[in-house]
Amino acid sequence: MIEKKLKLYVNMLGGTSLTYKGKTINDQNIRSKKFWLLLEYLIAFRNRDISQQELLDLIYPEGKSENPGNALKTLMHRIRNVLDELGYTDSRNMIIQTRGTYAWNVNMDYEIDVDEFEKHCNKGNSPWAPEEEKLENYLKAIELYKGDFLHKASLENWAVQFNVFYRTLYSNIVHKTIDILKKKSEYEKIIEICDKALNIDAFDEFLYYNLILALVNSNNAQTALKEYRKMSNLFYKEFGVNPSKEITKLYKDIIRTSKMVETDLTAIKEVLNEGTEGRGAFYCELEIFKDIYKIEVKAKPRTGETVFLSLMTLTTSGGEMPSVKLLNTYMDKLHESIKKSLRENDVFAQYSVSQFVLLLPLTTYENGEKALSRVERAFRKQYPYCPLSIHYSLEPLDAPQMSS
Repeated sequence: MIEKKLKLYVNMLGGTSLTYKGKTINDQNIRSKKFWLLLEYLIAFRNRDISQQELLDLIYPEGKSENPGNALKTLMHRIRNVLDELGYTDSRNMIIQTRGTYAWNVNMDYEIDVDEFEKHCNKGNSPWAPEEEKLENYLKAIELYKGDFLHKASLENWAVQFNVFYRTLYSNIVHKTIDILKKKSEYEKIIEICDKALNIDAFDEFLYYNLILALVNSNNAQTALKEYRKMSNLFYKEFGVNPSKEITKLYKDIIRTSKMVETDLTAIKEVLNEGTEGRGAFYCELEIFKDIYKIEVKAKPRTGETVFLSLMTLTTSGGEMPSVKLLNTYMDKLHESIKKSLRENDVFAQYSVSQFVLLLPLTTYENGEKALSRVERAFRKQYPYCPLSIHYSLEPLDAPQMSS
């Protein structure tokens, strides 16, 4: 019987490894940086001969070697010895040396994941391919993309161009795949793809929108709300921005439609009481705060109760917007001071990257100022070295204008 010829498999997406007949060498079991830098460079530029000087500049960018030529030969010898361990036929010719140059042997029977990834992307992007064929190729490409190109060397100047190219290609086909899957109502697959893609690019709002939408359509509204809050907090902390109007509208729609019909009042009371055992002011998302505000405004003519609206802002000592780093540190701390210093029937939400908005049911303006001063004192006592200033304003809610 003729033995089936086996391929050498090379992976460069999400980590580097070479596999043959079940044996693998990778950047986990061999941790030498120079070893992988040299081998990865030869494979990445596999279509050309690379001079000895170019390789020396790669592994000794500052020329720190007494005998660089011998150092390169020693490193190459070590690479060949490790490749021998794979048991690949004629492993000594996996790297070819000719007249002072080195090259990866492209005539070997091998398969490399980046080539396969790009092949499936191109097939899927073909304008003549039917939609089912596009989807099939996109899904194969997504499966192959296990992470960024040579992620341990991704900051090397020569690797950046590859990394950007493959990351952009991946992002584009993920978006196209999700659009196709939405037409087919394959929400579980969308959730799976979005989860994986967000681990690679945590700031793609398109992915969050479609993940949340797919969760809702899979009857996972509570998980969808958690994902929205996670995204909202992330965007606040990293960029100091609110989610887009599109995704905020989706969030409001979830809030209004996610509750299933329930006829057991005892069960309803249990749901409503969830989380109410904690002391302090009630914190909610801004969209919920807006709804509570509208209810209070409409109820004012009927109840006669005085409710005050307040805005607390963190600024620099000169009244300017602080850096995102400072806000990330102290907005969470101000949040805790508000919660602990106010009453359980007070409501607050984050209004912007540097502000909280509050609803305070109080009898007088003076009581409102006392409550806000109490928050500031608690904050200063806990964080006396905070370089930021707290500014607050206070106004009673206006009753709605009656149409004549």
